[in-house]
Amino acid sequence: MDRRTALLGLMVFVTLAGCGKPAQIGPDKATFKAVDALYTAISMRDPKLVNRCEISLNQLKADGKLLAKAADSLASVIAESRAEKWEPAQNHLHDFMLGQQR
Repeated sequence: MDRRTALLGLMVFVTLAGCGKPAQIGPDKATFKAVDALYTAISMRDPKLVNRCEISLNQLKADGKLLAKAADSLASVIAESRAEKWEPAQNHLHDFMLGQQR
């Protein structure tokens, strides 16, 4: 494992671990659907779908429907998938989603 990969893994861990609970995406249904779509895209290992999800998530953030901390956590997962770390990205996103309070 090179230093860059190790650093990326550490950043994802720190971002998602936080103080025990992941950042919350909030009650917006469109945001929940966008995160769910990201999970599907990562599960399918489809970079094009991941890109579409990133665009949607960025728009939700710009619209104030996705808080910055949650957006940062999701960006870390997207970066991990772009590094072709599909399984760890899927696991981190799964944990992130399980930590959501609805």
